[in-house]
Amino acid sequence: MRALLGGTFNPPHQGHIKAGLEAINEIGVKRLGLLPCKLPPHKTAPETTSAHRLKMLELACKEEPALYVEPLELSLPAPSYTVKTLQYLRNMRGDEPLFFLLGEDSLYNLTSWYEWQSLTDYCHIVVMRRPASTGEPDEALQAWLAERHSSQLNAFYNQPSGLVYFTDSQDYAVSSTQLRDALTTNQISDSVVTDWLSPAVLHYIKQHKLYGTI
Repeated sequence: MRALLGGTFNPPHQGHIKAGLEAINEIGVKRLGLLPCKLPPHKTAPETTSAHRLKMLELACKEEPALYVEPLELSLPAPSYTVKTLQYLRNMRGDEPLFFLLGEDSLYNLTSWYEWQSLTDYCHIVVMRRPASTGEPDEALQAWLAERHSSQLNAFYNQPSGLVYFTDSQDYAVSSTQLRDALTTNQISDSVVTDWLSPAVLHYIKQHKLYGTI
């Protein structure tokens, strides 16, 4: 069984990692692949190339044996869509159960994703609950979830894809946007930076002067 957590990871932080590790512990998967997505134009920061994001992820994963980097999407042709990445992975992995982790806030935006109804053709979706989230599923998403939601993990182990599970995750009050803002204004010693970025990742950011650091 495999589990993946997608994201821009710009930069990768402990909120990503802790929530992901808690989720795989709950669903009984031993390792978690961090899947860096291609940056859409509206999210691109000038200094953060895919190569920098990939290196930061590699540094973050070195500190946690359960983590590894899955760089597949960065090598796939544009346009980049999660459903196409999952389809490619499914073709590679055969009938092995595949879990795709998703934050609750992302779930509420799922209907804006390309071919979102087809995601569970290729994986199980694991929704990491966020108690502070204020969103809610619209009618189309509610109907989609009603057909797929299960709390019986054995059902997930016995089929490669098709189901949705909700975890009991903690809420980590941090975002990559907050961290970039703090780094851009050179608040490197601020607790939002030192508490949520690993020392190796922070050193890399300073070494390469990412996000406007000096």
